[in-house]
Amino acid sequence: MEKQQIVQNWNTLVSRFGSPLYVYDLDSVDRQVKTLQQALPTDAKIFYSLKANPLPAIVNAVRQAGCCLEVCSENELLVAQNSGISLDHILYSGPGKTDGEIRRAMETGVTAFSAESWTDVLRIDNAARSTQKSVRLLLRVNPITPLKSGLAMSGTATQFGFEETVLTEGKEQLKNLSSSVELVGYHIYYGTQLDNEDTIVEAVTAAIDCVERLTVELGFTPKVIDLGGGFPWPFANLNSSVSLDTLKPRLEEILAKRHHSLSAEVWFESGRYLAASSGTLIATVLDIKPGKDESRFVVLDAGINHLGGMSGLGRIPRGYVFMHNLSAENETTSTEVSSEQRTFVVGPLCSPLDCLARNSNLPSSLRIGDIVAIPNVGAYGLTASLVAFLTRPAPVEVALRNGNPVECYALRTGHERLISLESDVKITRIRNLELTV
Repeated sequence: MEKQQIVQNWNTLVSRFGSPLYVYDLDSVDRQVKTLQQALPTDAKIFYSLKANPLPAIVNAVRQAGCCLEVCSENELLVAQNSGISLDHILYSGPGKTDGEIRRAMETGVTAFSAESWTDVLRIDNAARSTQKSVRLLLRVNPITPLKSGLAMSGTATQFGFEETVLTEGKEQLKNLSSSVELVGYHIYYGTQLDNEDTIVEAVTAAIDCVERLTVELGFTPKVIDLGGGFPWPFANLNSSVSLDTLKPRLEEILAKRHHSLSAEVWFESGRYLAASSGTLIATVLDIKPGKDESRFVVLDAGINHLGGMSGLGRIPRGYVFMHNLSAENETTSTEVSSEQRTFVVGPLCSPLDCLARNSNLPSSLRIGDIVAIPNVGAYGLTASLVAFLTRPAPVEVALRNGNPVECYALRTGHERLISLESDVKITRIRNLELTV
């Protein structure tokens, strides 16, 4: 679709669904799945991580494109289950699984779990015994070897997985597993947003080395190796994506050198790479006002409650956010900002943390009522934001096929009174809340 058509279509969508508005291009999701499939070793399985974006339309798209699903909560499991996927194609992971959620997942039909500690192993084993369900168990490991770049999730002090030495020193505990639990392999996720092919290859090499060591130390041959992901994509900006053109032969060479785990099936995970490019946040300019020291403030109807709320905590550099002015007669990526005027793009919240961008690229010709678009926010956008802050409504989320709306959602927040405090009835937390309408 030509740029002018896209702009016209987004203006039409705002007129129909309101502002702010998340728009997701499902055709982009299809392309990203295909690209990643071609970049990974033949026969490798890809698991879509719902934490990146649990929107049912996106989950359905990745499932139909051939992905399995990785979930970390009961509500993510509900979305996965409703996608129509076979339940044995779901991996349940996460460092803080409760007895109740493990049991309910098994009763639902989930058969694959990633265990992150001896406590986690015991909970999964006890749930399998009590439900009389057969499950497959992956041991998530934090290897000794550190990674030199990326946002590390292994190889450093982290809450994820067994420390490699803790696993080997306690290996006798694996002999106590019930017959309901089959130990099938290892799960090693080195980091997210790995910055280039070399870093991805480094992470996979270190993970395979760890698997080879553990296969000897623990005395069982894995049937599955989950090597995580970390495939990068820009967030809220137009930075170039990382090429994966030569990744497949490099990874296949590494995998071919395995001695003790050569027959194991290989899994990879991805959330950001598959979903990020599909999403655009559209917002409206509510106010433009001068500030101290030759600055100006552009106030949008979307803030850190709608986009990457972790930026308010210093997690995401605010200066990286890029915005198109969709209301300009000839939409361009103009940077007509006075060299003496700093432009801050802020949201509507009553907090100084609510800043989306500093030294913004928005032109000086911007007007109140203009609409702007922030690209590459299909992953870690709305559900990774401070959605309950100030109790403002969430943006409508619209999924497109061939540029046309096919599904529409709204995330709900707020408080629901469960029971009077005067009652002696034990409060049971409500499970599997319907997140979308």
